[in-house]
Amino acid sequence: MRLLTFLEYAAIVAGAIAIFAGRHYALTNGVHLGIFLIGAGIAVGGIESLYSRHMSLRFSEAAGYDGSPAIVWGMMLLLVGGSLIGYAYLLDTGAWPRAAGLLKQYPGIVYAAAGLLLVGFAVLLFTDAGAHRKLWQTLLFRVPRVIVALVVLTCGVAGIVSGGWQIADPQGFAQVEREVRSRLDAVFRAIRANTTAEESRAEVRGQKFEQKAMTT
Repeated sequence: MRLLTFLEYAAIVAGAIAIFAGRHYALTNGVHLGIFLIGAGIAVGGIESLYSRHMSLRFSEAAGYDGSPAIVWGMMLLLVGGSLIGYAYLLDTGAWPRAAGLLKQYPGIVYAAAGLLLVGFAVLLFTDAGAHRKLWQTLLFRVPRVIVALVVLTCGVAGIVSGGWQIADPQGFAQVEREVRSRLDAVFRAIRANTTAEESRAEVRGQKFEQKAMTT
């Protein structure tokens, strides 16, 4: 077990305990402290990955994700940990309602951040930690993983693009979003209508079959 990994998990567990105790005993500062500790533990893991080029928050020294994947992992952890630390700070200073209002006005910030995390996750999925595989193992494990990675990457890029668009042009983005939602609602209503019609026809056919069976 690596000492730094133990300390990172200790901070995360201590933060979770502080949040539980703060909510159970109505200690607001305890909740804030718990969120900060969790964010600090995750952020330290990110710094460790960026510095050592090894994936952090792992108890083993197994290779496979060293180098660029570890850097991506570290950046993801820094993003999550830094966000939690900032959230704890805003809660403690009473500035969170104003920040929440800003996020409500510009949800593209959240879209872009989520997109970055999805892109990073896709990079990790693309990474082949076990290069020496037989053909059947590649088809069974590697190919489905690449397909999932492509889907996640597409969603991540879409989140980044839509987030940037919403921040740059909120009115235009809102107009397009309303149009897309209205079209999707129309499609879903048509599907529900077709499903209901099919169920009605099936019920009528069933009733006719029962009447025919009774007459015979």
